[in-house]
Amino acid sequence: MSQNAGVRMNPFGNRKPVIDPRLFIGRRSLIDAVCERLTAAPPQCCAVVGDARSGKTSLLYYLRSSTAARPICADATRFVFPYVNAGPYADLGASQSHGALYFWRDLARATAQALALPDDLPTLPDQGIAEAAIVDTVYALKCTVEDIIRRTGDHTFIFLIDNVEGIARLPRHTASFLRSLTQDPDIGDRVAYVVTSSTPLSRLYPVSELREPSSFWGLFASELFIGGLDDADIAALLGRAPELNDADRAWIRRLGGANLTLILIAAAHVYEWRLHPTGSPDDVERAAIEEARPLCRSWWRELTETHTASVDARQSLIDQNRAPTPDEAAIFEALHARGLAQRDRHGWRIASTIFAQALSDQPDRPSTSLPPPPAAAPATPPAFTHLEGEVYAFLRENAGRVCTRDEVKRAIWPVSPPSDSALQKIIERIRDKIEPDPKHPRKLIAVRGQGYMLRRDTD
Repeated sequence: MSQNAGVRMNPFGNRKPVIDPRLFIGRRSLIDAVCERLTAAPPQCCAVVGDARSGKTSLLYYLRSSTAARPICADATRFVFPYVNAGPYADLGASQSHGALYFWRDLARATAQALALPDDLPTLPDQGIAEAAIVDTVYALKCTVEDIIRRTGDHTFIFLIDNVEGIARLPRHTASFLRSLTQDPDIGDRVAYVVTSSTPLSRLYPVSELREPSSFWGLFASELFIGGLDDADIAALLGRAPELNDADRAWIRRLGGANLTLILIAAAHVYEWRLHPTGSPDDVERAAIEEARPLCRSWWRELTETHTASVDARQSLIDQNRAPTPDEAAIFEALHARGLAQRDRHGWRIASTIFAQALSDQPDRPSTSLPPPPAAAPATPPAFTHLEGEVYAFLRENAGRVCTRDEVKRAIWPVSPPSDSALQKIIERIRDKIEPDPKHPRKLIAVRGQGYMLRRDTD
């Protein structure tokens, strides 16, 4: 067990993306499905869809770590895995053209670095440059990527694009240029994409456009869902802490079900209690539930927006006093895929105590026969985008203290952090959603020359 100045480190405390491939847990069936597509002739593009904190970024890091000594997809020397996180580029607000510019710059740089080549890239234009000049520079960067691929004919380039929903917000030429790499007669059969998204790709663009043969999104014939862990993965994960006994591991399973994030939250609290047994087991459960409640509620809200049910599916799942409708069954299947629900001979049941408690605490839907209630503070977290939610969650975990810009970037973007201006745009949009008067922030404040602080009394 790692130690720092004599303090034993909690092996479940870091719930950010896993960079060290030795710490990557399981997902064997998902990796096999990805590799099956990549080793086809020509390689097939692949979209991995999953909720926030489900392990999508860790999966891409794991693919990128492939070496000849530890191949992941067949011949490791054949594949090159440039990685880019597309999320920050879409968070530049009105400067979407510059977002496309930064995306292609970083894609070209990642491609060169994956081959240990110098990143001799075109100079980026100033912020005030004309739109036509920006498109010209983006095209030049695309040509740089093409030239690198042409010069290395013995490699297949699998571009790993994290948070691909960011591409959908950039100018259309961004996606068109990506597709053109796969259509080039000289290099197209050595180019493919593995992308991650928090929502199905069909929700990023109109269905008619997704079905267009010329669309970048049309490259993804199928999507893979990154869901719950299997028993072997959970056993390996909990095996990191020999201090836990069989009862502790069963307790963690009951709290977290088979959901990676909830298992990590439960395991972190149980582990600390095992080493420092202050308070009761009920206190441990309450602390874990309180930490996970905003995330669980956001999952449920997204599910009910995607799968429309005619009645309260939440109440049906909790009470289990009747058979679910077909619409409700679709929600339960989605929960099952996430490791949050199980089906036995008695019907559906929630597999995670944490998730069940988060649902039971959630306010009921208002009756349509009653007048709307007076305006009040929302009981659920604001409708953040993926990156806004990650930044807000980090600031909330550190509420009451100043977090430097570099500290925020390292926590959210271990690889390819955004610029200070891009981070500032994210902060401004968070303020728009939590501040009564965003121009005069009182909850999320900037400390000049240092960073940002979220006040402790923020809901």
